Amino acid sequence: MKTTSLLLILLLINGCATARLSSGPDTTALIQHKDLASVGVATAIDDRESEAIGTLRGATIAIKRNDLVDLVSNYLIRYINEKAGLNVERVEISDTDSIKLIASKNKVKAVIVLRIKSLKLFSNDVMPRLIGAELILELSVFDETGQEIYRRPVISHFENPIESPVVEKNAKELIESVIKNGLSQYGKDAGLKKIIAKFKYGGVGAALAQIF
Repeated sequence: MKTTSLLLILLLINGCATARLSSGPDTTALIQHKDLASVGVATAIDDRESEAIGTLRGATIAIKRNDLVDLVSNYLIRYINEKAGLNVERVEISDTDSIKLIASKNKVKAVIVLRIKSLKLFSNDVMPRLIGAELILELSVFDETGQEIYRRPVISHFENPIESPVVEKNAKELIESVIKNGLSQYGKDAGLKKIIAKFKYGGVGAALAQIF
């Protein structure tokens, strides 16, 4: 109760609120897929120009970079491990790093890099009780030689009804939903399915993925 009251006071004074996100799904106990090679999943890269994501009920909402990076990274790792069925090694990269060296050092067959290009919050003019979010992601996959073999941006939209008077709570739930919606688009991508099948089953798997 004290936290909520303090937040409302800060909103009245500054007109700004920082939505604190959860860390997302637990990635400390991943599924070990027997006899399958591992892929490296890099910590997501936040390319946003600003931490501010929009205005809700007169307050500017901001998402800290580290909070968003942790949330997106954990959802991506769980997706690759559970939905795609691959073993995952978490890796750290920078723009100057050699993907080939990272793959060799961590003994992974590929390195997956996800960039957060944009995150925006908006209100629905037609239905004012709805708030929406737009998230732009860009996923790249590099093979163990460092060659980029896949790149695709996706635009994710999601809308939620305003169910709580607490601005932070509405933003938090909406952001988690728009992240999951964006990653689900990659799960339906034929090109990425083919690459994942090749990692899991070799050339035969890639051929089967192309057929189905």
